[in-house]
Amino acid sequence: MELQTRKQLYRSNLVLGTQYYRQPTPTSAEWKDDLEKIREMGMEFIQVRPQWRWHERQEGRYEWEDIDVLLDLAKKTGLKVIFKFMLETAPDYIFKRYDGYRLGLKGERIWPIAHGAFYPGGWAPCFDNTSVIEKALAFVKTAVARYGEQEVICLWHAWNEPRCRPVGECTCSHSIESYHHWLIDHFRTVGKLNDFLGKCWGSFDDIDAPRDTADFAEMFLWRQWAASRVAWRVAEVRKAINEVDSTREVIAHVGMPSITQDVLNDTSDDYLTRKSVDFYGCSFEVRYTPKPLDLSWPFLIADWAKSISGNGYFWINEMYPSRARWAPEVSPETVAYWYWAGLACGAKGIILWQFKKERVGTETNEAGVVETDGRENAISRKLRDVLSVIRENEQVFQMAQVPKARVAMVYDFESDLVSRIEETQHLGDISLVNDLPSGYVYKSALHGAYHLFWLIGEQIDLLSSHELERINNYELVYLPTFLVVDHIRAKIFKDYVSGGGKLIAEGGIAQRDTNTWLHTTRPGAGLTHLFGAVEVDRVVHQEEKRTLVLPGGGAVTSRFMNASFETGQANILAKYKDGGAAVIENSFGKGKAMMTGFSPGLAYLLEPQNEWPNWICHLLYKWGGLPDTARPGKGVVYVRELQSAHAGLTFVFNTDTTKKDWSAPHSGRDLISGRKYEEGAKIQIPPLTSVVLLTRPESHRNLKGINPGEKATPR
Repeated sequence: MELQTRKQLYRSNLVLGTQYYRQPTPTSAEWKDDLEKIREMGMEFIQVRPQWRWHERQEGRYEWEDIDVLLDLAKKTGLKVIFKFMLETAPDYIFKRYDGYRLGLKGERIWPIAHGAFYPGGWAPCFDNTSVIEKALAFVKTAVARYGEQEVICLWHAWNEPRCRPVGECTCSHSIESYHHWLIDHFRTVGKLNDFLGKCWGSFDDIDAPRDTADFAEMFLWRQWAASRVAWRVAEVRKAINEVDSTREVIAHVGMPSITQDVLNDTSDDYLTRKSVDFYGCSFEVRYTPKPLDLSWPFLIADWAKSISGNGYFWINEMYPSRARWAPEVSPETVAYWYWAGLACGAKGIILWQFKKERVGTETNEAGVVETDGRENAISRKLRDVLSVIRENEQVFQMAQVPKARVAMVYDFESDLVSRIEETQHLGDISLVNDLPSGYVYKSALHGAYHLFWLIGEQIDLLSSHELERINNYELVYLPTFLVVDHIRAKIFKDYVSGGGKLIAEGGIAQRDTNTWLHTTRPGAGLTHLFGAVEVDRVVHQEEKRTLVLPGGGAVTSRFMNASFETGQANILAKYKDGGAAVIENSFGKGKAMMTGFSPGLAYLLEPQNEWPNWICHLLYKWGGLPDTARPGKGVVYVRELQSAHAGLTFVFNTDTTKKDWSAPHSGRDLISGRKYEEGAKIQIPPLTSVVLLTRPESHRNLKGINPGEKATPR
């Protein structure tokens, strides 16, 4: 079967499934009944996670009996299989025969261990070690050769949650050699590297791993190299798979994506990793999201996954429906909220993690659709209802796409990384100096800013700074604490504004160059000309607190981080109570740029005030001149839309604990309740409940899910 034909097995439909088997659970005696129940619940895909250590207990001798039996049962049950390799559980011989151990920042051996996700042990070897990666790829090729002819296999999953952790991974000789090659590729000569960083190495061979975060510049380069190696590992696995089987796509998914992870201590650059596979996905950590971000969190993650996917096609590869170790469960309504949120952001596959709650180790009683004995519960019953609605309307969900937003927000991996390094304790302690809502300044500013846009109901597109030129496709661009700017990036910003764009930059814009040095004048890289002002006073401190009056709003408090400006040609839009310029704007070419001395998102998370969402409204609809089409709900009723050539889907989320009224913008039918509504009709939405309104059904009657009561065609 050719690649395009195989792709249609899942790309032409939504992929709804669950993780099932990760050795040693569930046991083989449970498989037949479990698979039948999975199919009966409305899921058609299972994901299996064969662990390297489990299958190759002695070098070169592979044992596949369990996978043979499970795939045969899946085929008989009518399920398709996603085959996900778990390479981080290395066999004993990898360490004892090939010295596959990782070394930490101080040169200490990081002993392989077992824990919940890696229960068989062997977590984790150094894949920079040539022998380790060769043996891992041999395992992959053996599996693909054995199962590649089985039609039950839908596609290959190259790597589970690729990342580099801890911060020192890895300082062995193999990794140092790889780091040297990376530096040579980027700088060509040691003289150019010395000039860039202000260092004095005699040769690349003299360069060691940075042994502490106190050297911002070296650690900054080291973790960028580490992120590149994460992407390299995934690419090597994909290459190995394709050498044996080129008829199936290869995917990978990130656990904590770049936009939420501790970028120093749990590193991956999603943009790089995604380019290593055919398409990408992410996990949905329903269980432990920080308040008040828990309501906007699933949209933040899914919007990011959609952005970096390239063509908008992505999956939610692990959605956790329950907690672990006897913690109070999340509500069924919360699980349904996240499920609908993923679809509202355009996800075309959702894989639940996992079917049965875990029985072993640190993941005891964790993350199951059903209980360890297969009993259903309130969450599984709610998921049944959700899956039923989706299956009855599958083609509508599959065809509908996320419309392009008017506003873009840029995530910058380098600014994120330098912020995390700067706010580290240092000298052997990698913990954070400050206790901020999302750990440190950059992440708190980013998450808070996204949340404010969410609160006013304005859909935004997230962009990676790797593709900074994409800002030219948007009417307004927002930069949360974009710290690292060189002349190349500065030119992109200036060209955007000169061409008519509207740019809003928070405090700290262009604070540092790409070598982590402070610019002598801030904003640096020539951006003082763009903004028409210079930063003259900056304070970042737990006790920092200033009051200002915002245009279009009342007095508001900005805590922790504030700066004031000296203006040239810029206009002052707001001042602090002490008289310092807090917000300035400047016309530049056909457009205009604004710079704030504070981060609205950070300030809101530290001290929620209604003036902050009002400020975002002012930025967009007054200063930015965008038509006010957002649906205000102040975080209570949130609306997202999907569109296709034939029909539209309007997702309405009541996030409050009381019922709310909402006026239907179009006539249509609620796919969940089955009720029909005329345009302008008042829809009463129960607390913590969602409505999915199908609009323009008259032009789409030939597809499943349009006529009331029509059932999905079995496949």
